[in-house]
This record gives sequence, C-alpha cells and structure tokens, in this order.
Amino acid sequence: MRSISMTQTTQFDPNGLKFNIFNPKKHQLPNIDFTQTNGQDPLSVQEYYDNCILNGRSETNEVKYVIKYFENWIGFFSIDLTRLHIKQSEMSHQHEGEGEGGDRLLQLPISALLIRKIGIDQHYRCYGIGKYIMLFCMGLAQTINKDKQIKLVIFKTTKSLAEKIYFPKYQFNFTGASGKLVWAFKRIC
Repeated sequence: MRSISMTQTTQFDPNGLKFNIFNPKKHQLPNIDFTQTNGQDPLSVQEYYDNCILNGRSETNEVKYVIKYFENWIGFFSIDLTRLHIKQSEMSHQHEGEGEGGDRLLQLPISALLIRKIGIDQHYRCYGIGKYIMLFCMGLAQTINKDKQIKLVIFKTTKSLAEKIYFPKYQFNFTGASGKLVWAFKRIC
C-alpha cells in the first residue's frame, strides 16, 4: 500500500477579520503591497494608501477603515456619501394656449454610499475578503438609509473584476464598459 502525504492548506477564518475606523495616532500600519500581481496599479490603490492612509492626508469627509486579520494588518477601504444626478426624460404634454411641449431631461439626485478605495494585501486576496467589505458596506448603507435616503452602493473597479467577480458573485451591475475601468453599483432595498 502506498503512503500519501498530504499538505495542510491554510484555512481562512472570517471571524478573524476586524474593520476598525482608522486613527493614525492609534494604528501603526506597515508598508503593504497593494499592486496587482503584474505590478500595475490601475485604480491607484497603492498611491492612495501611501499618501492618504500612511501619511494621513485627506481632501474629503471620507471615513477610512483598516482591516486586521487576527494580528496582521491586511488592508483598508474608504467610504463617503455622495449624490449622483441621474438624467431622466420627462414628457411634458402640450396644453391649449401654453405653447409647445416636448421632451425635457430632469436631473434626479440620488444619494449613494461611495466606496472610494479598497486595498487588500496580495497575500490575502484569494480569501474573498471583498465579500465581507461589500456586506459591511451594504449593511451600513441600509442602517443609515432612513436618515440619508441612500439608494445605491457604488465604486470604481476594473472591467475584468466587475465581469468575473462583482457581477456574478455579488450582483453588482456596472456601467461605462468601454474602457478598462467601470462603475459598479447595487441598489439598496
């Protein structure tokens, strides 16, 4: 009888994930590589981490979260509230004595939770941590929905990630599919 040696695989425990609001005085973060495996950074995640997280700069009211897996800092994400103006056609009818009617474009404001940046350490990308970030953001949007009337969660990503992961796994639609970057979005019920 042959002896077969098995190698132990590393199991990911989602209970080890912690999302903390970033406090530069409290959290001492290491240098982390957020580039793609080919070295590219099409979403400028590494630049954002170096400038806005490590150096503490920010030009918006965004909230930054850092991600810890047990004792290791493994990533971050930042969120903000935004208002989108969606064009919608409205038919105005011609009334007697009021002149001609016609199509008008209305700009309807819609509140959204914008995920500005997501960065996961290359060594932890295969564990579906993005799923937990999305669940957290969807839950947060639903929680604050009563006050802010949030209708969407939206973020910019690569077209390939939108097609391979965010649409089939998490039902995020996407738009702007002509280039490499797209906007992914999901409605809040």
